[in-house]
Amino acid sequence: MKTVKNILVAIGNESSLNRCLGIAIPIAKGFNASITCIYVLAPFPRNLQVALEQSANKLEKENAGKYLEIAKEKCKASGIEFKQIIAKGQPREAIIENEKGFDLIVIGRSDWGSKMLGSVSNGVVSKSTKDILLVK
Repeated sequence: MKTVKNILVAIGNESSLNRCLGIAIPIAKGFNASITCIYVLAPFPRNLQVALEQSANKLEKENAGKYLEIAKEKCKASGIEFKQIIAKGQPREAIIENEKGFDLIVIGRSDWGSKMLGSVSNGVVSKSTKDILLVK
């Protein structure tokens, strides 16, 4: 059986955080592995007004901090080492760029309630060289 020591958990909102950590924490406990959560700040289209961009960017950074703090507390309560990454760009590319050093990527299938893969999970599954666990 493959050893898992470092797990990368992609989070985009509170729903994906709860679903993905609900799966990743027991795995991390079983393997005595660490968890690193990645939150990707999305880029904005070039045609948005600067004021709107600054306001939305501030809100997104606040959400990233809030979600990562929740993740940190959940891991701490389970005795799991926690790290975080805040990246900027297209989520699927940012996750692929940060996959080095991880044995497993845990990512939500889609936040739309669809039975299909979302664009981010599809892109990561298609391009990653790591083992991936998709969470409903």
